[in-house]
Amino acid sequence: MVTKFIGLEGRGDLAQTACFCGEADPIYQCQDCHSAELVCLSCALHIHERQPLHRIECWNGTSFQTTTLKALGVRFQLGHPIGVQCVNPIPTFNNDFIIIDYNGVHEVGLDFCGCESAQPHITQLLRVRLFPTTTLDPKSAATFRVLEYFQMLSFESKVSAWEFYNTVARLTDNTGTRVLKDRYASLLRMICEWRFVMQMKRCGQGHHPGGIQATEAGACAVLCPACPHPSRNLPVGWENSPPEFQFLYAMFLAIDANFRLVRRNVSSDAVDPGLNRGYAFFVEETVYKDFLASHYRVGNPQEKSTCSSHSAVNLADMRASRGLAATGAGTVDCAQHNFKRPCSVGDLQKGERYINMDYLFFSSMRSSQDIHVLNISYDIACQWNKNLWSRMSTFPHQYHIDHDHKVVTFFVPKFHLPAHVASCQTKFSFNFIKGVGRTDGEAPERGWADINPIATSTRAMGPGSRQDTLDDHFNDWNWKKVCTMGTTLLRKYKAAIPEVEERASDLKEFEAALDPDQLATWRKEIEMWESDHSLTNPFEVKARTTVTQAAVHLALSKAEAEEIEHGVHISLDDDISPSVLISSGMELEDQQRRVELEARTIGQHATDAQKIKILQHINALRRRISTWSRVQLLYMPYVSCLCSPDDIASEDKAQANDALDDLRAVINMTYHLYKYKNAFVRGQRANTRAQGIIHSAESRINAISAKYTAARDALIMLASKLGKNDDWQRILKPLDRAKDAVPLNHDEGKTVGQQNISWIWKTPGVSNNQEEGLQDSLRVEWCKARARAHWWEEEVQLLREEMRRVLSFFEWQARWWDAQGSRQQFSSPAFTEGAVAYAHRQAMLRRRMSAWFRSLWDAVPSWSAEPPAD
Repeated sequence: MVTKFIGLEGRGDLAQTACFCGEADPIYQCQDCHSAELVCLSCALHIHERQPLHRIECWNGTSFQTTTLKALGVRFQLGHPIGVQCVNPIPTFNNDFIIIDYNGVHEVGLDFCGCESAQPHITQLLRVRLFPTTTLDPKSAATFRVLEYFQMLSFESKVSAWEFYNTVARLTDNTGTRVLKDRYASLLRMICEWRFVMQMKRCGQGHHPGGIQATEAGACAVLCPACPHPSRNLPVGWENSPPEFQFLYAMFLAIDANFRLVRRNVSSDAVDPGLNRGYAFFVEETVYKDFLASHYRVGNPQEKSTCSSHSAVNLADMRASRGLAATGAGTVDCAQHNFKRPCSVGDLQKGERYINMDYLFFSSMRSSQDIHVLNISYDIACQWNKNLWSRMSTFPHQYHIDHDHKVVTFFVPKFHLPAHVASCQTKFSFNFIKGVGRTDGEAPERGWADINPIATSTRAMGPGSRQDTLDDHFNDWNWKKVCTMGTTLLRKYKAAIPEVEERASDLKEFEAALDPDQLATWRKEIEMWESDHSLTNPFEVKARTTVTQAAVHLALSKAEAEEIEHGVHISLDDDISPSVLISSGMELEDQQRRVELEARTIGQHATDAQKIKILQHINALRRRISTWSRVQLLYMPYVSCLCSPDDIASEDKAQANDALDDLRAVINMTYHLYKYKNAFVRGQRANTRAQGIIHSAESRINAISAKYTAARDALIMLASKLGKNDDWQRILKPLDRAKDAVPLNHDEGKTVGQQNISWIWKTPGVSNNQEEGLQDSLRVEWCKARARAHWWEEEVQLLREEMRRVLSFFEWQARWWDAQGSRQQFSSPAFTEGAVAYAHRQAMLRRRMSAWFRSLWDAVPSWSAEPPAD
């Protein structure tokens, strides 16, 4: 393979071949043409009349030497079709024109048309897909394809313009022996203008009769088609839908700040003004800064956090800002679909101050004033929402929200929630409040992961260039989300359907094991709280008695004392009844299991004292068994007088149920012991003592699990002999110590919405234990199980509505583009034809996307594009 590559450095098999025109000794070869054949000078000029940016090599007798088409005499004539000579060609200034393409920086011989009907120079360049660096007497340009290539490459790889320009320059000359004219500054200017022009074109502003000057705030932002947009994708009469359906038309907002998107204190608004003036995602800079300046003159201090020590709140005025014009950026996103919202991004001057985030929130809401239900997620929502509406009074009237006539709910994102105090974890949780489905509120974090790599190049930009660049990247992020929304919603919908059935079944089984009267009380409490959140939160633990290590130790010691006492006071003599004989035999089996477990726990390297203790227990147990055996002999001749197998089975069943009751109590106690240890125990000595108590509790769980398993095994043996059915096995299931003997809120590594309750908590009699802590845990876990079932039902409903809204939005957009073609009267028929063609292409694109999404979703039988019936 290497040999073949080396062979390509010479003329190879073409050394003795004449040019295809018949000319002998061809010496020119093109690096960019498909064929590598050698051609003569006249053929090279003729072929590259239409390809002036190809790279040419000339054979000098020993090797190929790089040359240029300009050096060979190729002239690039503008203003006329290929092959037509202009009667008055005008060379560029000093015959020096540079064109940047993806394969290099090219010096070309270029002539403008100087005929009487000639168009301006900039128009002549644009007609051949060249973007000039200036509008007056341009000396350089970039091809449309290199600008489009860089734009797409920067979206995907976050490459900087400096890196891209150096790549192109090195493709031109990678030795440094050829001095290229520096066009980096020109490329930066062309990239900035290209982004702006393409943005205006794609948002339809070029079809507007008022032109670019009539661009409204946020008009250039790519919108989320699944979010509610009145008069665009909401059904007729949506505002009058019943209260139980209002959550389908809610707006989900997520607020966050990013301190990676800093900007150094270089340049200024006067030197580097942005082309976007609030047209896309960044708010209009002048109005924003004027408002902040007026607020700072008043001197309103930042409120301090009463929750956890949130740095975003307490250190908002103290964040290091030396040498920085912006310490980061704040944003308001669509929390459901991870879209950046129009006019919802702004620079932060210090930290995450309320005044900055308030402005971005109220600015974002100006485009959604008609929405009645707002679900707002913010990692410091518990503090930020307290005086939000009073702070709103300091804003201009156009930023005000009629919150009295809206349902506004504040949330803390799921990942951030554990950092808050316990009351916030229930009051602001997405997991407990109706109408949000499976929303997690972490959308901005996912968006930051995509945009953060660009921060290394934007931090040294001027204010205008940086905002225009970020606006362009945000628009691309949104557009990629639009393109993948068909598969994204389909994946979520397919995952949600089976979860609905599983969570409903889990809730039904749990409720069947609970006391009906108690369940009715709990249901009434949670329904009242869902109607009025000022009432006591049913998801909060009411039993505040702390489970201490001493209390756990005492409970374990009492249980052990009772068992020993029961074993010691067994009096087996002639007065013992057959039922007492059977029950005492079961207790002796339990004692055997306890001694066996105790022997295993001391290990192979037991001390003499430990061995003596075990032997004493074994000897005592043997004496009890011997005593029991002697009494058993009295009954052996009259074995038929023993209790019937049914009675024995009843004893075993009772033993299994008792074991389950004990198991649930000890598991609940152990769970609280772990919580106590994590919250209060510090230091090696205290941790060792706590670990010892936990070990005792775990050993107790193991012993009870073995007791239950033995009783169940006995039941299985008896059931086969008595011909019993298997109904009891649906209640007394096989016990897996690791999987089943777990607390109520054991997560098994699953998310909150996918957790299951172990079957031991869903057996009849689970409510019999009136211990306050256990009953409180049952109530809270029932509330969570009920919420999980409702979440998934709501998720399916929300997904159906979002899928319907996406199709409706595409249909609205298609109609909108249909109307744009003839909206403006152009002076030239060519411009009119282009405007109509572009509008038609955009409309057809939306219809194709709508048809494609519908075909994906129609494959799911339970999906329907019709809105829900009231």
